[in-house]
Amino acid sequence: MKNIVLILLIALGLSGCKKWLEEAPKSVITTNQYYKTQQDAQSAVNGLYYFLYPPFTGGGRNYSYAMLELVTGQFRTVSEGNDLVNVYNLRQNSASPLLQQWFTSAYQGIEAANLVIANVPNISMDAALKKSMVGEAKFLRAYYYYTLVNIFGDVPLKLKPTASAADGLIPKTAVKDIYEQAIVPDLQDAESSGLAATPAGSGRASTGAAKALLAKVYLSMAGFPVAETDKYALARDKAKEVIDGGDFHLFQSDGSLTWFNKLNNPDFDNKEENIFSINFGLDIVNNILPIELYPKGVSFNRNGYVNNDMGLLYPETGFLSSYDPADLRRQENGFFYDTINVDGTKYSFPWSLYKFFDKNLLDKAPRSGKDFPLIRYADVLLTYAEAQNEADGSPNTDAFSAVNGIRSRAGLPALSGLSQADFRTAVWKERIWELCAENKAWYDIVRTHKIFDATNGLFVDAVGFVLPSGATFQSANLKFPIPLSEVQVNPLLK
Repeated sequence: MKNIVLILLIALGLSGCKKWLEEAPKSVITTNQYYKTQQDAQSAVNGLYYFLYPPFTGGGRNYSYAMLELVTGQFRTVSEGNDLVNVYNLRQNSASPLLQQWFTSAYQGIEAANLVIANVPNISMDAALKKSMVGEAKFLRAYYYYTLVNIFGDVPLKLKPTASAADGLIPKTAVKDIYEQAIVPDLQDAESSGLAATPAGSGRASTGAAKALLAKVYLSMAGFPVAETDKYALARDKAKEVIDGGDFHLFQSDGSLTWFNKLNNPDFDNKEENIFSINFGLDIVNNILPIELYPKGVSFNRNGYVNNDMGLLYPETGFLSSYDPADLRRQENGFFYDTINVDGTKYSFPWSLYKFFDKNLLDKAPRSGKDFPLIRYADVLLTYAEAQNEADGSPNTDAFSAVNGIRSRAGLPALSGLSQADFRTAVWKERIWELCAENKAWYDIVRTHKIFDATNGLFVDAVGFVLPSGATFQSANLKFPIPLSEVQVNPLLK
């Protein structure tokens, strides 16, 4: 069982999943009631993870997670949720609950982290443990801010706990300043705070996660809107630290399981390739996203479960066709599937996502204990390859090795002898194919202003591109609007 799920239950005082979703975490209990003992500190830090969940647990019609996939040209939805359909057609509605989930959960997490960072240092307890707890809080605060700036652009920067209502009436801060004043220093502190090397056995933020996220942050800063190209070298070096550390490696197929079935197997959560994830536990804190990604209206579960609001994301035909026919990720039971054999009966349906398919669903649907990956080692390898190529002007041997390790397990030939421009395109394609449906393509659109034209196999300017929905991508679509309710409360956000 994943320890982070158990400590969340303890920290939040939960007896069931529904109560867990509704109860306020103890990270936001007032300081005169809390932050007196080591146990208080640990419970407060545990509660910080709570705020990762809402965009991934919103239910079929309000899955904010899907919002970031539906604007990339790679996926469509058959959900009956109007907000998801509007996003797919680039009709942005600032009153959408999809936006509110991302915005509110991130700022609640930031406020809870601010409380930990401000109060835990004053508790009498073991100094090393205290430092690691504050480091954990800084990692999560950085993660929440990284999410916000990539979805909404300029947002308020708040690094101290709220003392009065007026503290919330603050204007937007430029993305560049949020990176430099909050995200980067928080992650630098986190990686040197004595966190465990990996999440194995705990599911917590680790030193490896802090380094990996910092590498991704530097890569983002090298692109839009910050455009500091010197950050490519920093991204290269930080990603290389993760690679050379040897704590993580790509899943590989063996005699018992394919690497695909390790990727979607709960037994391999918080191990090997999984650097940082949202942790779930079967019948403790269930993940219903895997069932929402089922093909709509098809019942192949042994317990007869069928949810007609499924089909949250379907791969676009053009996106599927962009894969090399020999690519194992494109083939049946790779990242996708259109048939399944259950107890001798074959079921067929439109191509759907197999990437997050938990085989336990066949008996336990709609309940799953499968984690959702937020940072995978494959992402680190591709971050290194891109950053090294840009920083040094051409790809070196290590950069080719990073990309070819991913291509090799996908059944594709190794790359060699590419120019800087051709290697850049090759890496971007591997990001599209390898990291699909993990909310990474949107972040890449934000930093590159490029989008994948699957029909022609090219990366083109995002602005002016006609998506499979028929909607034309506009400059305003490079970020999502701040929720209307937030603007109404704080006019400084207009």
